[in-house]
Amino acid sequence: MARSLIQNRLMGRRVIYRWATFVAVVAFVVDRLSKWWFLDVFRLPERGVVEVLPILNFVMVWNRGISFGLLPAEGDLGRWILVAVTLLIVIFLAFWLRRVNSSLLCLAIGLVIGGAIGNIYDRIVFGAVADFFQFHALGYAFAVFNVADAAISIGAALMVWDALFGSGQRDPDNNTKEV
Repeated sequence: MARSLIQNRLMGRRVIYRWATFVAVVAFVVDRLSKWWFLDVFRLPERGVVEVLPILNFVMVWNRGISFGLLPAEGDLGRWILVAVTLLIVIFLAFWLRRVNSSLLCLAIGLVIGGAIGNIYDRIVFGAVADFFQFHALGYAFAVFNVADAAISIGAALMVWDALFGSGQRDPDNNTKEV
């Protein structure tokens, strides 16, 4: 009986890892495809600002800071510090995933990891992150962002939602939520 309980828990962990890995890979691939399309096919840097909708522009911005242009890091030292910090966050999230039993939290962590890896890729290859979506309304323009930033933001919001309103029973062995 104890052996089957351990096997069930291990199978549950494998499912969590596979699901989170799948979500992270999808977020990363969609981010890379969107950046490839905007940079190489649509050639956004050559077009300047492209008005798509009355509330949405495509505009090319090379972001040297974290998501949405916060905390700009100029120069190679700043760039590599951001790569290292982001990588440490990804590693922390991967370890946290070992204790997760909530489907929502698994989805959230997968989104953040996939988005973070997408932005790490840009920093390593281009020296900055390619951003291109700009929403604007009523005379206000919001921060320019990309698919990776959206994945990170949605994942972080889902983490907060899970912390505040997550349903399910707590597992007494590891104090995490059950699926």
